[in-house]
Amino acid sequence: MKTLYIVRHGETDWNKMGKYQGITDVPLNENGLNQAKACGQALKDVKFDRILSSDLSRALVTAEVIRGERTTPITVDKRLRELNFGDWEAMLFSDIEDRWPGLIDEMYLRPHLVKVPNGESFKNLQDRAWAGLEEFINVNNEEETLLIACHGGTIRTLLCKLLDISISHCWNFSQGNTAINRIFYNGMGEFDHNILNLLNDTAHVDVLQGHA
Repeated sequence: MKTLYIVRHGETDWNKMGKYQGITDVPLNENGLNQAKACGQALKDVKFDRILSSDLSRALVTAEVIRGERTTPITVDKRLRELNFGDWEAMLFSDIEDRWPGLIDEMYLRPHLVKVPNGESFKNLQDRAWAGLEEFINVNNEEETLLIACHGGTIRTLLCKLLDISISHCWNFSQGNTAINRIFYNGMGEFDHNILNLLNDTAHVDVLQGHA
């Protein structure tokens, strides 16, 4: 069995502003960096055998901060990037609604049917992200603890794949900034099953913000 810790990146200015930031490389803001540090503190006693990260800086820096003083190698894979939002990149919800009335609501209601204009569908995202994660997992057959740092949409589609759930339910999973998800991975064979042991744990962020 492998234990997967799948973590969303910290906050960016575009997150704060509500802009769509799929494949655009937007860095962590100060709060996002503090969130990553708090997440690292929450995971300080976990021994990670290997680390996988999206190549976008908001995810990679989050992975590096969580790693801290460990010497664990980080594998960078652009297949773990966020959904390519195409024409929606850098736009606000209200601007998208004005230009494509009803389409953004359709994306949230029926993500398995919608492809973003000049961008990707969630199936496109799931296929490439799973190809990257599966390759990383299958480097060996040993029991390992792995850290995966990537993006909210990416994580949602990966959770659907790992749990054999239709991608139409991907928005059923909340994913806050630096949310920690833990999965006990047994394989993807007919008689294997993977266990979601922890979902969207943001207690470290609540403490940071004084909400605990």
